[in-house]
Amino acid sequence: MTYASVAIAYREQRFIKPHLTHIPTWVDDRFALISTKPWFGQHEHEDDTAYLAYGVPRVTVIENYWPNEESQRNTGQALNSDKDWVIILDPDEFLSDNDWLKLRNFLETTEADAVVCRGQYTYWKKGYVADPPIDYQQLIAVRPHVQFIDKRVVNTGFVEAPVWVHHFSWARTDEEVWNKISHYAHANDFDIEKWYNEVWKPWQLGMKDVHPTSPSTLHDLIPAVLPPELERLNLWPQ
Repeated sequence: MTYASVAIAYREQRFIKPHLTHIPTWVDDRFALISTKPWFGQHEHEDDTAYLAYGVPRVTVIENYWPNEESQRNTGQALNSDKDWVIILDPDEFLSDNDWLKLRNFLETTEADAVVCRGQYTYWKKGYVADPPIDYQQLIAVRPHVQFIDKRVVNTGFVEAPVWVHHFSWARTDEEVWNKISHYAHANDFDIEKWYNEVWKPWQLGMKDVHPTSPSTLHDLIPAVLPPELERLNLWPQ
């Protein structure tokens, strides 16, 4: 089996290097597709994401503008037409070492064209995790002929692998979260300023249902304990 990983990114300075370095050596090729402009909102010039990605050995970095998420992900598919599997993880998404092994074993035996995770541990601010874990089954691996038709949705069915994604989507500073919600693919799905000022900024332990588009997926937040290999990556905001 041959494997590639594709990470798409815009202003992911804090996560891009640990993400790329944590991908195991059995992944043959690693790609970082760095947007020069966001899908939504105004372009921000202060972005070291590509510079940091170039500093990671054996990573192919491509800088370009893509009008939407699916076109950016389909570029990754085209680049890996000779592979058996393309692993799809964003810069703020990580697997434990044990789950990387489980994923490889699963991909070597399944006949499916797309694979999702069992669920996600979703992290919040500095030191918190969603409770209960989110049962959202995010796409994490696809055959190279599969096409993305809307954001991270593909044109085929999928099966579930017995792995959990550690998602640091909301483990961010105020500035980082404002950048995220201003530019990401769901930017038009909620009132950005209202959520930022009424939920994110005043948040304190005990507040519930805080996700901007699907509140109950972050029903409660409790102190987090990371796997040791992820703790060493220093993923929490400073």
